[in-house]
Amino acid sequence: MKTVKISNSYKINKNIIKKTAELISEGKIAILPTGTIYGLSCKYNDRNAKLKAQTKKKRSKNLPFIILISSHDDFKSLVSDINPAAKKIIKNFWDIENPKPLTLIFNKRDSLENFITSGSSNIAIRLAYPGFLRNIIKICGPIVSTSATVSGTKSHSKKIEDIPAAIREQADLIVEYPSSLTGVESTIVDVTGQTPVLVRKGKVKFKDVLRFRSSKKKLT
Repeated sequence: MKTVKISNSYKINKNIIKKTAELISEGKIAILPTGTIYGLSCKYNDRNAKLKAQTKKKRSKNLPFIILISSHDDFKSLVSDINPAAKKIIKNFWDIENPKPLTLIFNKRDSLENFITSGSSNIAIRLAYPGFLRNIIKICGPIVSTSATVSGTKSHSKKIEDIPAAIREQADLIVEYPSSLTGVESTIVDVTGQTPVLVRKGKVKFKDVLRFRSSKKKLT
């Protein structure tokens, strides 16, 4: 296990980004800081890497992972359709300078192998944040992200020390953020239909999702 400490999240060394992306592309497991908690990540379509992540977390194989993307271009290979309501939510929560921790559930593309979504016809996606995480994904492609904790644990990792030793020691790489994270999960909303449905409470308030789904005003 190797730990890389980031001294400035806005000026991260390009070599760290490249090396992290290469490691993930090789099927390795990394612990990465998302905008809210530390997540356990690997390439989204690597069956063996995903199985390793599930094993480390003691997570059921029937539970799908959230997939982090770097841009709208990633949608083309993952999602079968994006309805008007979803497009408005994306505009207000993702298409802004600092994307919000909002995970959206879509109908998955039929060409995706079943193991990617654990057999579900839906797929959970979030635009990665902070920016350096998107830069990693631009190189290696979409990655899965799941809290760096044992499944069933109620608290989440705001600092490296919060991550169980068993998970830290089995990761191939840890990227440590310069400050403590919020420790609050992303909000998950199902947008497969015209009316958004709350799946999991999180950092973003669901009432704001409903408020902005049909508004032209951007979230600040």
